[in-house]
Amino acid sequence: MNCTQCGSESCEILKSKGKKSKELLLQCNECGNIFRETVEVEKPLKVRVVVSEYESSHKTSVDLYPDEVLEFEGMLDLGGRPAQITSIENNRGGRVMVANVSDIDTIWASYVDIPARIGISVDYGGRILSRKVEVDREFEFTIGDVVKMGTEIFKIRAMKTQDRKMRKGFAKAFVIKRVYGRPDKDLRRYNYDLTSKIVEISNGSVDE
Repeated sequence: MNCTQCGSESCEILKSKGKKSKELLLQCNECGNIFRETVEVEKPLKVRVVVSEYESSHKTSVDLYPDEVLEFEGMLDLGGRPAQITSIENNRGGRVMVANVSDIDTIWASYVDIPARIGISVDYGGRILSRKVEVDREFEFTIGDVVKMGTEIFKIRAMKTQDRKMRKGFAKAFVIKRVYGRPDKDLRRYNYDLTSKIVEISNGSVDE
């Protein structure tokens, strides 16, 4: 909005009224001119959200304005529960880090009022030891980390996140679906111990 007298874009809203359209009383910060202007208010869009809570997920929606900008790791209020954005798919089917609401097809998110639950798979030459652990959502796993889990000590070889399989780098727990490791008899020292974080024990092959 530009001042009707000097054309400056620096204006302060003194009063605002209306719902479908806003009648604004503005004052120019440059020349002090006070003027009125009416603007149309954009209607919110209903955006699809797939929200996960551990192994289960469900579809919901959230009302957002078209010119809002969402980004990876941003926060949403879903029915009174805080959720963190883990992935954004635009209208062209691509995964992006940031997008205007008007360009978004689907948002993936996970609730932040619970710890992150991650699958751990340790490969013993074809026999897979599988565990589930719960850690702080901001905890970082790095390819090459040496981890203790119960009586096992293994090195992380790969990770599967919401979007891809990783063989180098690191990721925060809230975007990781599964961590893959292999034991090494020569390993004695480890970066961290997940023993107390184990919440589910199962043996067998892993299909993720």
